[in-house]
Amino acid sequence: MEESDTMKQTAEKLIQVKYKEAPFGTIGVMCVLSLACIAILIRNGILRDGSDNIAQIAYIFCLVFLTVLSGYMSIKKQTAGVMRFFMLLLINLYIAVFFSALLNSVYGIPQYAHQLAVFSTLSFFFTMLCFLTLWLYLKQFFEESAITHIVTTFISAGIAIYSGALILNFHRPVVFLVTGNGVYSADVPDYISVIIDFFCIFSLCAATLFSKWSRTRKLGFLCCVLYPLLFSVLSMNLYVSNNGVSILGLLNIVVILPICLIFFNANDELEKDILRREKQQTELQVSAMISQMQPHFLYNSLAVIAALCEEDPTLAAKATNAFADYLRENISFANKNVSISFSEELSHIKIYVWLEKLRFPNKLNIEYDIKCEEFPVPALSVQPMVENAIKHGICKTKEGGTVRISSFDTNEYYTVTVSDNGAGFDVSHASFDNREHLGIENTRYRIREMVGGSLDIVSAPGKGTTVTIRIPK
Repeated sequence: MEESDTMKQTAEKLIQVKYKEAPFGTIGVMCVLSLACIAILIRNGILRDGSDNIAQIAYIFCLVFLTVLSGYMSIKKQTAGVMRFFMLLLINLYIAVFFSALLNSVYGIPQYAHQLAVFSTLSFFFTMLCFLTLWLYLKQFFEESAITHIVTTFISAGIAIYSGALILNFHRPVVFLVTGNGVYSADVPDYISVIIDFFCIFSLCAATLFSKWSRTRKLGFLCCVLYPLLFSVLSMNLYVSNNGVSILGLLNIVVILPICLIFFNANDELEKDILRREKQQTELQVSAMISQMQPHFLYNSLAVIAALCEEDPTLAAKATNAFADYLRENISFANKNVSISFSEELSHIKIYVWLEKLRFPNKLNIEYDIKCEEFPVPALSVQPMVENAIKHGICKTKEGGTVRISSFDTNEYYTVTVSDNGAGFDVSHASFDNREHLGIENTRYRIREMVGGSLDIVSAPGKGTTVTIRIPK
């Protein structure tokens, strides 16, 4: 079992390393492609007039800008979470501009008529694909609803139909036709691109307008979807297609760059909102767990102290002080949004256990095997596991039992275990989100989000329960 766990951990590490290296590999490819495209633009630029040279400069600037922005996102954000979808959008925009630049470099040169058809197909496809990558990113900030499912279906269907039209275009021109002179034919206006554009535009606008964003954010994101639409509309204009290809290059520099900047700024605001919501959710989780923990423990502890007031006033006074310390630490921990050291958590646990032993002096036994204490844990993460062991494990057996709390470290993890030889339960049929098993899912969530750890439970009826918390170093 240990060997299997080690192999699993090693595999997970390799995957994480490969994932972290993947964005930098992508940036490397983008750099190579940019240099190659720039070389082609400069070489074919010798045959061009002044306006086409302006277009080539615009394309070069766009390629460099998107490469630098993607590199910056990879270094600063590590493409984690929703940022992966933002990177996907940037890469898609880069590919669309890349093939548009190649298209511009061979436009009007008869010997490159076939290459023009291929570059046009790829440029049109990735330009349309901007809608899908844009939606994949925006979707991360929307709540799942019927609207999001409908928009996903509509945009996916539109891209599929457009892809079929581009494939058909090689056999029968329906989107565009390249003549032997290396220019677009006036006989095939591009109505399909415009129709699909408007179809996707309507879907994205509907999802954005029905969202709960502020008007400023809605306006910013609505601006982001204009680029593919303008591209297709201008491509229908014969002057642009045959005599003014430079306008497409200028369109890239005056539209795509502001869009990226607007998107980047809006993304920062959304990221802050996500962090704020996660912080609030963690606070609510802690408060909810404490509100669940307090009633039965408070009442029972007060009942024990009341009984001791007659039997042993000195012990009652000591218990009252311990109870006050416990409540004070509970309130203090509830206001902490960062992790605490295990030594602090352990001190809190010992107060709790001492009070519980007053209730069950002959039924409850506690053992400690603490080999390390100075590592981070979320506040009130181990204590609920001890409470569950006592309440649901030991107290459900007539003869009582032992709760063992231990901690140790390995090369990779700090590990805390809470085990008991009590009643146990069937883990496969347990529901951890009810009051039967107090705060287990709550605690698992906070351990994962706050310290990147994990919580595992092994139990069987009549054989006790072991809870293992692993926190990576």
